[in-house]
Amino acid sequence: MFLAIRAHLNNYEKLKSDFKGLIEGRWTVKENLHATICYFGNLYTAEELLEKLPSDFKKLEALSLTSLDYFSHNNILYAKPKGYELDALHTSICDLFSLEQTKSFIPHVTLMRMKKINNKQAFNEVLKSYANIEIGTTETTIELMQSHFSPDGVKYLTIKQF
Repeated sequence: MFLAIRAHLNNYEKLKSDFKGLIEGRWTVKENLHATICYFGNLYTAEELLEKLPSDFKKLEALSLTSLDYFSHNNILYAKPKGYELDALHTSICDLFSLEQTKSFIPHVTLMRMKKINNKQAFNEVLKSYANIEIGTTETTIELMQSHFSPDGVKYLTIKQF
């Protein structure tokens, strides 16, 4: 279970094409693109979360996705939302549930868990080409979601929209 906002890329197919041959892995399907605000795992049931979560979150503005980066420790290629609204929301939800924050929160929209980078220099050049360019946006609705894993990949079920 997790709280998230969905994201949309302006030209996902072009982005994928720009990385073709440079990286290997499975791209996130466009219907699953989102920025996780707070991950609960199996700590709470849906009912417990709905009981404790605020019924009305402060209205979020759509956030621009303005660059790409990757986490080298787990090879996640991601798009970065601009601004700090998600940081503040993450902190307030963690505080509400007394969740320990063991590492710093980095808002991101996962595009691929890379299995291999075939050409690191060319990969970094493509990353740089996306710096400070609006490549997409987030929605303004927060969703409580649940992951369902299958051989075809992960599916996300929306429990409630806020």
